[in-house]
This record gives sequence, C-alpha cells and structure tokens, in this order.
Amino acid sequence: MDINQNLILECLNELNKNALAKQKYKDYYEGNHSILKSYQMQDSRSNMRLVFNFPRKFVDNETGYILGKPVNYISKSDDSAIIAAIDKNTSHWDKEHNINLRKQSEIYGEAYELNYVNTDGEFSATILTPLNSYVLEDGSAERNVVLALHTFTKKFDDKKYLDVYTANEILHYELGSNSNKSSLNLIGSHEHIFGRVPVTVCSANHEKISGFQDVISLFDAYNALNSDLVNEIADHRNAYLVIENAKIEEEDLLKMKSMGIIQVPSGGKVSWLTKEINDSFVKNELDNIERKIYDMMDEVNFNESWASNTSSLALRNKLLNLENRVAMREAFMEKVIKQRLKNLFVYLLKKEGQFYDYRDVAVKFTRNLPTDMVGLADVIVKIKDICSQETLLTLLPFVENPKIEIDKYNEEHSKMDTINNPTPVSNQVIL
Repeated sequence: MDINQNLILECLNELNKNALAKQKYKDYYEGNHSILKSYQMQDSRSNMRLVFNFPRKFVDNETGYILGKPVNYISKSDDSAIIAAIDKNTSHWDKEHNINLRKQSEIYGEAYELNYVNTDGEFSATILTPLNSYVLEDGSAERNVVLALHTFTKKFDDKKYLDVYTANEILHYELGSNSNKSSLNLIGSHEHIFGRVPVTVCSANHEKISGFQDVISLFDAYNALNSDLVNEIADHRNAYLVIENAKIEEEDLLKMKSMGIIQVPSGGKVSWLTKEINDSFVKNELDNIERKIYDMMDEVNFNESWASNTSSLALRNKLLNLENRVAMREAFMEKVIKQRLKNLFVYLLKKEGQFYDYRDVAVKFTRNLPTDMVGLADVIVKIKDICSQETLLTLLPFVENPKIEIDKYNEEHSKMDTINNPTPVSNQVIL
C-alpha cells in the first residue's frame, strides 16, 4: 500500500470520528454518567444526582481476575535461554503494562500496544487508545497492520503532533488547525528495526466494542431510580401541618411551636400531610436492575452473603460465566503477547545476534483466586509422575517463573549435597 499524505489524512479523519464515539466509554469508566447532564432538575426541590460506577468496578475486577497473577512463559523445547531472555528484557515492566493494556481494551473495545527501543537501548512497550490513535489493517485474513497513527501534545507547547508508523520507518508530522492537506507538515523521520508496523491491536471482543456497552442503559436506570428515591426522601422533610375546622393566627402558631401545644376548637383536627413512599416496590425494582447488571456482565456480586467455608471449587462454579467470558479475553491477550515476543526476538537478533523462535513459547495465565493449597498440593503429588516439574510449578500461584524456580531448587540441593557429602582429600606424600 502506498503511504501518502492523502491516506494519512483519511486515517486522521477516522481517528477523530472514532475518538468522539469512544469518549463516552471513558466518561462512564471515570464516573461521568449521563445522569449528571440529563437528570430532570426541579426548582425548590432536592436535586441530588447519584452515580454508581459499575463500569470501573467490573473492568477492574475482570482485569485483576485475568492478570492479577503474572503471566508465565514455558519453553516447549525446554530451552532455558529463551525464558531467561524474556525475563531479562520484560519482567521489569510487563506486569503493569499487561494490566493497563487489558483495562484500556475493555473500556474502549480495543487498545494498541506500541513496541519500541527506548533511549537506554532497551526493548519496551507503551499503550495507545482509540482517543489518540488509529490502526489501519489490510483487510486480509491475517489482519496485518499496514499503518498506525498516534496524535499527541507536549507540555507547554500549543502545537499538536502526529507520528505515523509504517513497516520500516516512523514519520513525524506537525498538525495545523485545519483538516486539509496543508495542515500536515513533515518535520522528520527515522527508521525502526522491526520490519513490520510495531503496533498490535488488543481487542476486548470480536466486535471491538466496550465490555460494558450492552449494559449502559441499565447503569442509567439504576442511577436515575436511586436519585429519584433519595430526592423523594429528602423532600419528605417538607411535611405540612394541616389544621381543619379552625383558624389560627400566625403569632399563635409561633407560641404553639415553642410550647409544643396546639389548642383548637371543638371539631377541629390537626395532622401532618406527608408523602407515602412504597419502599417495597422501589427496593424490588432496584434489586431487579442490579441483578440484571451482574447477569449481563457475567459477574458475581460478592456483597451478597457467602458461607465462610466456601471452597475454591465452589467459588469457581459460581464464576463459571465469568470464566467463559475471560477465556475469550485471554485468547486476544495471548495473541498480543506472542506478537510482542516476536518483536522482542527481532530486537535480540539485531542486538545480540541470537535467534529465538516465538512459537516455542507457551503463555500461561493464572486466575487470581483464593487457592486451596492443600488440595492443590495433593493434586501435584498425584500427577508428579505424569507431568514435568515445570508444568506442575505453573499450577502454583506464587511461582512467577517455573524455569527459574527449578534452577534455584537444583542449585540449593547441589549446595546441600556438597555440605552433607564433602569430597574426601586424598593422602599425598610431599618429597
């Protein structure tokens, strides 16, 4: 594909249109729900607007469930060097990066990972979002990225800048205020080492829509109903004193208020005029909407009463729907990580002359759940003659790198054998 300014401007227009549509998801995640703008205000009445930020709760919970424990890497050919290379070049930043990448993709429906070599000459990665970036794919079955755009600003600088990533170089532009050809001003370019566009798409789902897109209307209904209810209760303070078949002067009312006594003639009646609130109906409706929200998001409401001795297996059964949901997310995440490893190994080939095959690496995710260590240890003992030690160690949530753990284990036992069985010194005759 010919990369020219007309194509870049078309992609830039798409970026701007997408950013307007995706901004809604960012607003909901940050608690800026539609009720803050569209709630029907009434004069001289209580107008509190309540926001229950379910989007942040669900996105953070799901991300922590998938990536709360570090991602493990296993060499299919039992090559310790390839695991050591991954650990050395990514372990100092990849855990936080993976969490943020998954979170942004869940919010917007997709996010992008940009691989680059930093100023210290180290392989690194950063996250781009649809608010400031656009990725053009070739439309083939492989969905190869042919072009990526990233707009940004600099502090204390009123200008807006654009970086364009191609298969071989990065083009740097300065953007004008108009969306025409003359607004693109090329200010520089430089080559990169990857041989492909170093940007990978991380999708939340096949449709690339926000993870909470289908539930936004329920969020709005829940916020509105709770706001109406609390405003009704607040206005309930404005009860009126009704006096029937009697007329009392204003100064007498003040005396009655201070004395706590009201005198009315025979046949008169005094009562409070208050509003009746059907709290059972309101509570049932709120509970129904809340259940629908959790059902639609495949989440479990942990605020409900749970037995204190609930086992990890019972917990997993309750999380079955969520487990199915995140299994699809894992597949997308694994594809991104494999592409990252592919770029990392290109970097290592250029830097160290060492070739590694990314297809030799298996990616292992560990669910962030309370673990029945006794039951897990029993399982490991029973299958120790079936599976390798490295595979068994991946089952333990506290082991971040099984290969390194095996090396440490062997080293410790080697030292213990040396201490317990020292090599005898042979008798020598010195002449």
